[in-house]
Amino acid sequence: GVNRARKFSRAGASVKVLSIEFSKELKEMDGVELIEGDAHDEDLLDKLMEGVDLVVVALPTAEQNESVIRLAKKHGALVNLANDAEATEVVVPFEDRVGSVRLAITSEGRSGLVVRDMLRELRDCLSAKKELFSLMDLMYRLKLHMKSIGVDPRTRIRVYHIVYADERFRELVRRGDERKAWERVEEILQGVLDHALS
Repeated sequence: GVNRARKFSRAGASVKVLSIEFSKELKEMDGVELIEGDAHDEDLLDKLMEGVDLVVVALPTAEQNESVIRLAKKHGALVNLANDAEATEVVVPFEDRVGSVRLAITSEGRSGLVVRDMLRELRDCLSAKKELFSLMDLMYRLKLHMKSIGVDPRTRIRVYHIVYADERFRELVRRGDERKAWERVEEILQGVLDHALS
């Protein structure tokens, strides 16, 4: 529950943690309200769920899940069950970043340890693929450029596909020549826009 509390608090959510006891880490965490109580106390749970959007259950067993799910539904809240991946409504994945890319992965409750290794493998693999990041940067630059000049969404999607499939563009990216690759992007875009006007 500590990692989820930290994640949601950092995202700006109002976080309340109900527990009989709290770890040192939770006690020192900013933006988290600690409420001492028992998760078996349905009246307390019912009161705490008023106005809540998401309920996270981080109990060691699933015995309380049914009552928590029932109360959450009563209050219109979604449920994340750390102890039952199949019944959970909201998945909280393991996350990492590689440059401008955010990776998120879950094992659906099978093994968090293995998923962390998988995430590390994905990060290491992607970190070695400089070409993909150049492609991403150029495609994003194209997106911003087309929006800034008022290209309609349908035409933008068409241009993305044409540019991404263009062998000359891809070869320039492979060689690391982003300046010439961008010139090719502009050439393709102009061709599509000229054709649309004719």
